[in-house]
Amino acid sequence: MQVSFHQIFNRLSPIEQQIVLELSKSHQPVSREDVRQGLNLSSNLSSMELINGLQSLKQRYLLTTIVQEKVLFQLSSVFKEYLRII
Repeated sequence: MQVSFHQIFNRLSPIEQQIVLELSKSHQPVSREDVRQGLNLSSNLSSMELINGLQSLKQRYLLTTIVQEKVLFQLSSVFKEYLRII
């Protein structure tokens, strides 16, 4: 199973990799603004790149969208565990 997650992670674009690593740091679902703030410390990511990266991760079933007052994002719990050990 770990080999499969390794392959999945390596197939992600650099932007998607940055997003999942940022999301893996949080124990709670986070807003797009929170993700952007976390990533702005390490890179200059445009709004469109962030939106496209989040949409791509959602299409790959690595990301769950939670709709409340704000739209929140959360990594798949199994994939999140993999990211913690790499």
